[in-house]
Amino acid sequence: MQWHHKAVEPTGDQRSDLWFFYHLGRRLREKAQDCERDRPLRELTWDYPTEGEIEEPSAAAVLQEIGGFGPDGRPLSSYTQLRADGSTTCGCWIYCGIYADGVNQAARRRPGREQSWVAPDWGWAWPANRRQLYNRASADPDGKPWSERKAYVWWDAERGEWTGHDVPDFDRTKRPDFVPAPDATGPEGIAGTEPFIMQSDGRGWLYVPAGLVDGPLPAHYEPQESPVPNRVHPQQQRNPARQTFSRPENRYQPSGAEPGSEVFPYVFTTFRLTEHHTAGGMSRWVAHLSELAPAMFLEISPELAAERGLQHMGWATVVTARSAIEGRVLVTPRMRPLRLGDRTVHQVGIPWHWGPNGITTGDAANELVNVALDPNVHIMETKAGACDVRPGRRPRGAALVRYVEDYRRRAGITEQTGVEHADDPEAEGE
Repeated sequence: MQWHHKAVEPTGDQRSDLWFFYHLGRRLREKAQDCERDRPLRELTWDYPTEGEIEEPSAAAVLQEIGGFGPDGRPLSSYTQLRADGSTTCGCWIYCGIYADGVNQAARRRPGREQSWVAPDWGWAWPANRRQLYNRASADPDGKPWSERKAYVWWDAERGEWTGHDVPDFDRTKRPDFVPAPDATGPEGIAGTEPFIMQSDGRGWLYVPAGLVDGPLPAHYEPQESPVPNRVHPQQQRNPARQTFSRPENRYQPSGAEPGSEVFPYVFTTFRLTEHHTAGGMSRWVAHLSELAPAMFLEISPELAAERGLQHMGWATVVTARSAIEGRVLVTPRMRPLRLGDRTVHQVGIPWHWGPNGITTGDAANELVNVALDPNVHIMETKAGACDVRPGRRPRGAALVRYVEDYRRRAGITEQTGVEHADDPEAEGE
């Protein structure tokens, strides 16, 4: 974590996110009624100091509260000091110690030439300023480095503790030959040879024993929509456990060797720009950011430009079974064609920061994506899809609806397209 210092004073009605959260909470507490329902709000600790004419809350004070305080009111230095008896406070255990010794550890900027190669004095890393998690694994079962060249942490037998270039991610005094009692649980149940202390047995897992809908071992499936067949599991194109929602506005496309897949022969992926933030709802209103990234664009390879007759800085339209969007063409060698078997597959890179409002406006990449969710965390695939791309601007209004419907008709898309969930190897994906 690195502390960001304020560069300039805000002008006009510009305010920080912290300002909005703090003053919203303050106003809600002032409006809280004298009734039991509002008691949690009235008793909320919300006494952060403010600075300047606009009463900007102190970000340092908030960070101190997140880092935690001990019974004496002094900042904690590590999450190991937290207690379950209410004597300590902490906003989040992984950030405990970020204000150790009363110093904003995230604001440290010691040059690399003045410290070790691990750079422990540059910013702060969670937890405990540890730069590499599970670093006990850098030593062999006896606690010795696997090689002197890669020495990171190791057991110091004379001092009876783990030491090294980084903060050891292990019980500091637990010997490598420690064997837990058969009925031991929690940290005491982890042997001195097992580095993965956040796991119940201290070992690295190839898969979880419970909880996954499509486990236990990972398997390769193509995305919900892909121009190529699944070469690893030819009889199962898509994840059979995925969640599908075939609706008029969310029709799926044929994939792989399915009839109609050729109507959407290209791959599209979305990505971020340095100059904009998330979907752009905030950064598109900032003049200098809009000047740095002034227009929605579609990044393609020179080969795809030649194949589709697209001109650098000209207009192009990308279409899927949901909608079509337009953008300026950016021809660059970064978007390399993919060679998959005996076929060349071209990619279209689409930044997802644009929308209809702001100083700079443009079509939203999310208009293209389908809603088919993975079965565990229920997230749709916004980074991988199939599309077509054509020169020129997209149609408007009712003409856009007809344009997309024509693509659906040519691909033979119905409400049943792309919704099969077979996992029988003999079913050949049907």
